[in-house]
Amino acid sequence: MEFELTPEIVDEIIFSMEDQTGRFLFDSAELRCASGAPAADEDRYYAIPAWDSVSGYRLRERFAAQLRNPIAREEIRDALAAGHGVFRAFKDILKARPEVERLWFQFKTREMRSIVHEWYNALRDYWGLERIGPEPEETAEIVASDFSFRASRVEDRAEGEILDAAILSEVEGDYPGGLARAVEFAWLALPSRWGEDSVIVAETAEGDFVGYVAAEPYPGDTRLARVTRLSVVSSFRGLGIGKELVARSRASWAARGYRWLLFESPAVPDAFIPALRRAGFTERGRLLALDLAETGYH
Repeated sequence: MEFELTPEIVDEIIFSMEDQTGRFLFDSAELRCASGAPAADEDRYYAIPAWDSVSGYRLRERFAAQLRNPIAREEIRDALAAGHGVFRAFKDILKARPEVERLWFQFKTREMRSIVHEWYNALRDYWGLERIGPEPEETAEIVASDFSFRASRVEDRAEGEILDAAILSEVEGDYPGGLARAVEFAWLALPSRWGEDSVIVAETAEGDFVGYVAAEPYPGDTRLARVTRLSVVSSFRGLGIGKELVARSRASWAARGYRWLLFESPAVPDAFIPALRRAGFTERGRLLALDLAETGYH
């Protein structure tokens, strides 16, 4: 029996998929899932998508694979590889990281809905009907609800300097030889104007400092400004904070009548470059480094 797939039916099927206490069929007459319903009437009852603990484990693996927060990603992968207490360990990790937990629920909901939509399209194939398109994805950013952004205050300097020191420590491991010192020199040569709105701070709902972006105008030019620092605490990366900081800095300088915003922060990971391109930045040059020790000049 044909039926329309409503959001309520999708939620009903997902709930029954995750209920491991019985075998459920969808009753297309009553528009609900029924446990132990007769399977003889193939025009009324349809088996819902199979789901078990292995399916749940694979879903968590896929979540870890696409998670951009490197620290949380490795914690989850280690928990999944432990071989025992996997689901409890996964839950404990998310409980300690509410922002990642929110991403998990968004990911899980999207994946489960996709499974139900594919199941329904298989039924439409059986009925000889045209398939329905995919459900539109939610585009709301997690940063909108879990973090706040504001102009810097003078007292933010201490937290900023602690974060700067951590960033420079990372640079030492990412760049060989004296290149790390060159990046450090460039970083420290670009001051942050704490206490001004040219520095925008990101913080948690509890008021914890998690990152900042700093920008400044070029001397004597009222059309050209540059981003000199972009820093996010390592455990909060991959959540859209850096993207939001750049977007707010861009809007701030545009509102002042500036035409160009250059991105000159010297210690930004390559993984963030695609986000800058999506924000509208285009490459106008590139730092090229030649290792003389490896090219026969010594």
